[in-house]
Amino acid sequence: MNESHDPGQGLDSETERALRDNLRVPALSPEAMARIRVATEAEWRANVRQSAPRRWIPFAAAASLAVLAVAAGWNIFSGGSSALAGESLATLARAQAPGVVELRSLWRESPVTVGSDLRSGQDLAARGSALLALRGGGNLRLAPDSELEVISANSVRLQRGELYVDIPPGAHADASFVAVTGAGEFRHVGTQFALAVIDGATRLRVREGRVSWNAAEGQSTVDAGTEVLIDRDHRVTRRALDSTGDAWSWTSSMAPEMEIEGRPLSEFLDWVARETGRKLVIADEGTRHQVMTIRMHGSVRGLEPLDALGAVMASTSLRFDLPAGAIRVSFASESPPPPR
Repeated sequence: MNESHDPGQGLDSETERALRDNLRVPALSPEAMARIRVATEAEWRANVRQSAPRRWIPFAAAASLAVLAVAAGWNIFSGGSSALAGESLATLARAQAPGVVELRSLWRESPVTVGSDLRSGQDLAARGSALLALRGGGNLRLAPDSELEVISANSVRLQRGELYVDIPPGAHADASFVAVTGAGEFRHVGTQFALAVIDGATRLRVREGRVSWNAAEGQSTVDAGTEVLIDRDHRVTRRALDSTGDAWSWTSSMAPEMEIEGRPLSEFLDWVARETGRKLVIADEGTRHQVMTIRMHGSVRGLEPLDALGAVMASTSLRFDLPAGAIRVSFASESPPPPR
Protein backbone atom coordinates (compact mmCIF):
# COMPACT_ATOMS: atom_id res chain seq x y z
CA MET A 1 0.00 0.00 0.00
CA ASN A 2 1.24 3.37 -0.91
CA GLU A 3 0.96 6.18 1.72
CA SER A 4 0.50 9.72 0.63
CA HIS A 5 2.69 12.36 2.37
CA ASP A 6 1.86 16.05 2.62
CA PRO A 7 5.18 17.97 2.51
CA GLY A 8 3.61 20.91 4.37
CA GLN A 9 2.61 18.85 7.39
CA GLY A 10 6.06 18.77 9.00
CA LEU A 11 6.56 22.47 8.32
CA ASP A 12 3.23 23.31 9.99
CA SER A 13 4.19 21.27 13.07
CA GLU A 14 7.54 22.98 13.35
CA THR A 15 5.93 26.38 12.92
CA GLU A 16 3.37 25.65 15.60
CA ARG A 17 6.05 24.43 17.99
CA ALA A 18 8.15 27.55 17.39
CA LEU A 19 5.16 29.77 17.98
CA ARG A 20 4.30 28.00 21.21
CA ASP A 21 7.88 28.28 22.47
CA ASN A 22 8.16 31.98 21.62
CA LEU A 23 4.82 32.85 23.12
CA ARG A 24 5.70 31.41 26.51
CA VAL A 25 6.08 34.31 28.93
CA PRO A 26 8.69 33.84 31.69
CA ALA A 27 7.63 34.47 35.28
CA LEU A 28 8.23 38.02 36.43
CA SER A 29 11.01 38.39 38.99
CA PRO A 30 10.33 40.15 42.32
CA GLU A 31 12.50 43.07 41.17
CA ALA A 32 10.37 43.43 38.02
CA MET A 33 7.20 43.26 40.10
CA ALA A 34 8.58 45.96 42.40
CA ARG A 35 9.55 48.16 39.47
CA ILE A 36 6.05 47.79 37.97
CA ARG A 37 4.48 48.77 41.28
CA VAL A 38 6.74 51.81 41.76
CA ALA A 39 6.41 52.97 38.14
CA THR A 40 2.64 52.70 38.03
CA GLU A 41 2.26 54.45 41.36
CA ALA A 42 4.57 57.28 40.25
CA GLU A 43 2.67 57.63 36.95
CA TRP A 44 -0.66 57.76 38.73
CA ARG A 45 0.57 60.36 41.22
CA ALA A 46 2.04 62.49 38.43
CA ASN A 47 -1.21 62.48 36.50
CA VAL A 48 -3.23 63.30 39.59
CA ARG A 49 -1.05 66.36 40.25
CA GLN A 50 -1.36 67.62 36.68
CA SER A 51 -4.27 69.84 35.78
CA ALA A 52 -5.65 67.31 33.27
CA PRO A 53 -9.36 66.75 32.58
CA ARG A 54 -11.03 64.89 35.40
CA ARG A 55 -11.95 61.99 33.16
CA TRP A 56 -8.22 61.02 32.96
CA ILE A 57 -7.74 60.66 36.71
CA PRO A 58 -10.05 57.69 37.27
CA PHE A 59 -8.71 56.12 34.08
CA ALA A 60 -5.08 56.46 35.26
CA ALA A 61 -5.98 55.15 38.69
CA ALA A 62 -7.89 52.26 37.18
CA ALA A 63 -4.99 51.43 34.85
CA SER A 64 -2.53 51.49 37.74
CA LEU A 65 -4.77 49.31 39.87
CA ALA A 66 -5.22 46.93 36.96
CA VAL A 67 -1.47 46.51 36.51
CA LEU A 68 -0.99 46.04 40.23
CA ALA A 69 -3.83 43.53 40.31
CA VAL A 70 -2.26 41.54 37.47
CA ALA A 71 1.12 41.64 39.24
CA ALA A 72 -0.41 40.61 42.56
CA GLY A 73 -2.44 37.90 40.86
CA TRP A 74 0.65 36.53 39.13
CA ASN A 75 2.53 36.60 42.41
CA ILE A 76 -0.20 34.56 44.09
CA PHE A 77 -0.56 32.20 41.12
CA SER A 78 3.17 31.54 41.01
CA GLY A 79 3.38 30.93 44.75
CA GLY A 80 4.75 34.38 45.66
CA SER A 81 8.21 32.95 46.33
CA SER A 82 10.23 36.15 46.12
CA ALA A 83 13.11 34.53 48.03
CA LEU A 84 13.95 32.50 44.90
CA ALA A 85 15.22 35.56 43.00
CA GLY A 86 16.85 38.91 43.68
CA GLU A 87 20.11 40.13 45.15
CA SER A 88 21.04 38.80 48.57
CA LEU A 89 21.11 41.46 51.30
CA ALA A 90 21.48 39.46 54.52
CA THR A 91 20.47 36.40 56.49
CA LEU A 92 18.13 36.49 59.46
CA ALA A 93 20.45 35.71 62.37
CA ARG A 94 18.07 36.07 65.32
CA ALA A 95 14.53 37.21 66.05
CA GLN A 96 12.46 37.73 69.16
CA ALA A 97 8.88 36.48 69.25
CA PRO A 98 6.61 36.92 67.42
CA GLY A 99 9.36 37.02 64.78
CA VAL A 100 9.72 38.40 61.26
CA VAL A 101 7.27 37.98 58.38
CA GLU A 102 7.39 38.66 54.67
CA LEU A 103 4.50 40.82 53.46
CA ARG A 104 3.41 39.31 50.14
CA SER A 105 0.19 41.23 49.61
CA LEU A 106 -2.42 43.20 51.50
CA TRP A 107 -3.82 39.98 52.88
CA ARG A 108 -0.93 37.50 52.83
CA GLU A 109 2.23 37.18 54.93
CA SER A 110 4.57 34.31 55.66
CA PRO A 111 6.99 33.70 58.55
CA VAL A 112 10.71 34.17 57.93
CA THR A 113 12.79 31.55 59.71
CA VAL A 114 16.23 32.10 61.24
CA GLY A 115 18.89 31.42 58.63
CA SER A 116 16.68 32.55 55.74
CA ASP A 117 18.23 34.56 52.94
CA LEU A 118 16.71 38.03 52.54
CA ARG A 119 16.70 39.36 48.98
CA SER A 120 15.72 42.36 46.91
CA GLY A 121 12.02 42.56 46.19
CA GLN A 122 10.96 41.40 49.65
CA ASP A 123 8.87 43.49 52.03
CA LEU A 124 9.58 42.53 55.64
CA ALA A 125 7.92 43.29 58.96
CA ALA A 126 9.62 42.72 62.31
CA ARG A 127 6.97 41.86 64.89
CA GLY A 128 9.69 41.56 67.55
CA SER A 129 13.32 42.75 67.51
CA ALA A 130 15.47 41.15 64.81
CA LEU A 131 19.13 40.83 63.85
CA LEU A 132 20.21 40.60 60.21
CA ALA A 133 23.76 39.62 59.25
CA LEU A 134 24.66 41.73 56.19
CA ARG A 135 26.37 39.93 53.31
CA GLY A 136 29.05 42.57 52.93
CA GLY A 137 29.88 42.58 56.65
CA GLY A 138 28.29 44.21 59.67
CA ASN A 139 24.70 43.83 60.78
CA LEU A 140 21.29 45.45 60.65
CA ARG A 141 18.93 45.43 63.65
CA LEU A 142 15.20 46.05 63.56
CA ALA A 143 13.09 47.35 66.43
CA PRO A 144 9.67 45.76 67.02
CA ASP A 145 6.87 46.90 64.66
CA SER A 146 9.28 47.98 61.93
CA GLU A 147 8.72 47.46 58.20
CA LEU A 148 11.23 47.70 55.37
CA GLU A 149 11.64 46.89 51.71
CA VAL A 150 14.83 45.22 50.47
CA ILE A 151 15.85 47.28 47.44
CA SER A 152 19.18 45.67 46.54
CA ALA A 153 22.17 43.85 48.01
CA ASN A 154 23.27 47.11 49.63
CA SER A 155 20.12 49.12 50.24
CA VAL A 156 16.79 49.05 52.08
CA ARG A 157 13.82 51.37 52.34
CA LEU A 158 12.49 51.89 55.88
CA GLN A 159 8.71 52.26 55.75
CA ARG A 160 8.09 52.64 59.48
CA GLY A 161 9.71 51.83 62.83
CA GLU A 162 13.44 51.92 63.55
CA LEU A 163 16.58 50.20 62.32
CA TYR A 164 20.16 50.21 63.58
CA VAL A 165 23.11 49.84 61.23
CA ASP A 166 26.42 48.55 62.62
CA ILE A 167 29.17 48.40 60.00
CA PRO A 168 32.70 48.41 61.45
CA PRO A 169 35.44 50.25 59.54
CA GLY A 170 36.69 48.04 56.71
CA ALA A 171 33.46 46.04 56.40
CA HIS A 172 31.17 46.40 53.38
CA ALA A 173 34.16 47.72 51.45
CA ASP A 174 32.83 46.69 48.02
CA ALA A 175 29.80 49.01 48.20
CA SER A 176 28.31 51.46 50.69
CA PHE A 177 25.20 50.42 52.59
CA VAL A 178 22.25 52.80 52.08
CA ALA A 179 19.03 53.20 54.06
CA VAL A 180 16.24 55.18 52.37
CA THR A 181 13.26 57.06 53.80
CA GLY A 182 11.03 59.85 52.52
CA ALA A 183 13.71 62.29 53.75
CA GLY A 184 16.39 60.94 51.42
CA GLU A 185 19.25 58.42 51.35
CA PHE A 186 21.48 57.75 54.35
CA ARG A 187 24.82 56.17 53.43
CA HIS A 188 27.20 54.69 56.00
CA VAL A 189 30.81 55.85 56.29
CA GLY A 190 32.20 53.20 58.68
CA THR A 191 29.56 53.73 61.27
CA GLN A 192 26.86 52.89 63.75
CA PHE A 193 23.61 54.78 63.29
CA ALA A 194 19.90 54.47 64.00
CA LEU A 195 17.22 55.56 61.56
CA ALA A 196 13.54 55.86 62.45
CA VAL A 197 10.34 56.74 60.57
CA ILE A 198 7.63 57.95 62.96
CA ASP A 199 4.37 59.51 61.73
CA GLY A 200 5.98 60.55 58.47
CA ALA A 201 9.03 62.17 60.10
CA THR A 202 12.57 60.77 59.85
CA ARG A 203 15.02 60.70 62.75
CA LEU A 204 18.73 59.97 62.33
CA ARG A 205 21.06 59.26 65.25
CA VAL A 206 24.76 58.76 64.55
CA ARG A 207 26.65 56.87 67.24
CA GLU A 208 30.01 56.26 65.58
CA GLY A 209 31.67 57.41 62.37
CA ARG A 210 29.69 59.51 59.90
CA VAL A 211 26.59 59.28 57.72
CA SER A 212 26.28 60.87 54.28
CA TRP A 213 22.74 62.24 53.87
CA ASN A 214 21.51 62.87 50.33
CA ALA A 215 18.17 64.68 49.97
CA ALA A 216 16.37 66.66 47.28
CA GLU A 217 17.67 69.82 48.94
CA GLY A 218 21.31 68.70 48.75
CA GLN A 219 23.94 66.55 50.41
CA SER A 220 25.42 66.83 53.91
CA THR A 221 27.46 64.81 56.37
CA VAL A 222 26.23 63.96 59.87
CA ASP A 223 28.96 63.22 62.41
CA ALA A 224 28.93 60.96 65.47
CA GLY A 225 27.16 62.39 68.49
CA THR A 226 24.45 64.06 66.43
CA GLU A 227 20.69 63.59 66.13
CA VAL A 228 18.85 64.98 63.11
CA LEU A 229 15.07 65.24 62.91
CA ILE A 230 13.44 65.85 59.50
CA ASP A 231 9.71 66.50 59.79
CA ARG A 232 7.01 65.95 57.14
CA ASP A 233 7.69 69.38 55.64
CA HIS A 234 11.45 68.63 55.52
CA ARG A 235 12.27 71.10 58.26
CA VAL A 236 15.51 70.01 59.89
CA THR A 237 16.48 70.12 63.57
CA ARG A 238 19.88 69.04 64.89
CA ARG A 239 21.08 68.44 68.43
CA ALA A 240 23.97 66.78 70.26
CA LEU A 241 23.46 63.18 71.42
CA ASP A 242 25.44 60.91 73.77
CA SER A 243 26.64 57.55 72.48
CA THR A 244 25.18 55.83 75.57
CA GLY A 245 21.82 55.98 77.29
CA ASP A 246 18.19 55.16 76.61
CA ALA A 247 18.35 56.22 72.97
CA TRP A 248 20.43 53.09 72.24
CA SER A 249 19.15 50.64 74.85
CA TRP A 250 16.94 48.60 72.48
CA THR A 251 19.92 47.68 70.28
CA SER A 252 21.66 45.69 73.04
CA SER A 253 19.13 42.87 73.00
CA MET A 254 19.99 42.20 69.33
CA ALA A 255 23.78 42.52 69.60
CA PRO A 256 25.60 39.76 67.69
CA GLU A 257 26.76 37.19 70.22
CA MET A 258 30.47 36.72 70.82
CA GLU A 259 32.10 33.33 71.32
CA ILE A 260 34.64 33.87 74.09
CA GLU A 261 36.16 30.42 74.48
CA GLY A 262 39.96 30.65 74.17
CA ARG A 263 39.93 34.30 73.09
CA PRO A 264 41.88 37.11 74.79
CA LEU A 265 40.07 39.35 77.25
CA SER A 266 41.12 42.39 75.19
CA GLU A 267 38.89 41.32 72.25
CA PHE A 268 35.92 40.86 74.55
CA LEU A 269 36.38 44.27 76.17
CA ASP A 270 36.61 45.93 72.75
CA TRP A 271 33.35 44.21 71.76
CA VAL A 272 31.53 45.37 74.91
CA ALA A 273 32.82 48.93 74.49
CA ARG A 274 31.64 49.16 70.89
CA GLU A 275 28.26 47.59 71.60
CA THR A 276 27.58 49.98 74.46
CA GLY A 277 29.03 53.13 72.85
CA ARG A 278 31.58 53.49 75.65
CA LYS A 279 35.29 54.26 75.59
CA LEU A 280 37.54 51.53 77.00
CA VAL A 281 39.97 52.88 79.62
CA ILE A 282 42.78 50.67 80.97
CA ALA A 283 44.04 51.91 84.35
CA ASP A 284 47.79 51.19 83.93
CA GLU A 285 50.36 49.08 82.09
CA GLY A 286 50.08 46.21 84.57
CA THR A 287 46.35 46.01 83.92
CA ARG A 288 46.94 46.26 80.17
CA HIS A 289 49.31 43.27 80.33
CA GLN A 290 46.64 41.21 82.12
CA VAL A 291 43.97 42.25 79.63
CA MET A 292 46.18 41.11 76.73
CA THR A 293 47.25 37.78 78.24
CA ILE A 294 44.10 36.48 79.97
CA ARG A 295 42.27 33.87 77.88
CA MET A 296 38.58 33.39 78.51
CA HIS A 297 36.62 30.16 78.89
CA GLY A 298 32.93 29.36 78.88
CA SER A 299 30.10 31.16 77.10
CA VAL A 300 28.14 34.40 77.36
CA ARG A 301 25.44 33.39 74.89
CA GLY A 302 22.08 34.92 75.71
CA LEU A 303 23.57 37.77 77.76
CA GLU A 304 23.45 41.42 76.76
CA PRO A 305 26.88 43.12 76.58
CA LEU A 306 26.97 44.70 80.07
CA ASP A 307 25.62 41.51 81.69
CA ALA A 308 28.27 39.53 79.82
CA LEU A 309 30.91 41.98 81.07
CA GLY A 310 29.93 41.37 84.67
CA ALA A 311 30.01 37.58 84.22
CA VAL A 312 33.43 37.53 82.55
CA MET A 313 35.16 40.01 84.84
CA ALA A 314 33.97 38.12 87.93
CA SER A 315 36.21 35.22 86.88
CA THR A 316 39.39 37.36 86.68
CA SER A 317 41.60 39.29 89.09
CA LEU A 318 40.43 42.52 87.46
CA ARG A 319 37.53 44.84 88.14
CA PHE A 320 35.57 47.30 86.03
CA ASP A 321 33.76 50.55 86.67
CA LEU A 322 31.34 52.50 84.50
CA PRO A 323 32.14 56.21 84.70
CA ALA A 324 30.21 58.44 82.28
CA GLY A 325 30.64 57.16 78.72
CA ALA A 326 33.43 54.72 79.60
CA ILE A 327 34.41 51.25 80.83
CA ARG A 328 37.40 51.47 83.19
CA VAL A 329 39.37 48.29 83.91
CA SER A 330 41.82 47.96 86.77
CA PHE A 331 43.15 45.45 89.34
CA ALA A 332 40.56 44.37 91.88
CA SER A 333 42.78 45.62 94.72
CA GLU A 334 42.76 49.16 93.37
CA SER A 335 40.46 51.68 94.98
CA PRO A 336 37.60 52.65 92.67
CA PRO A 337 37.91 56.10 91.10
CA PRO A 338 35.87 58.91 92.65
CA PRO A 339 32.49 59.46 90.93
CA ARG A 340 32.33 62.27 88.36
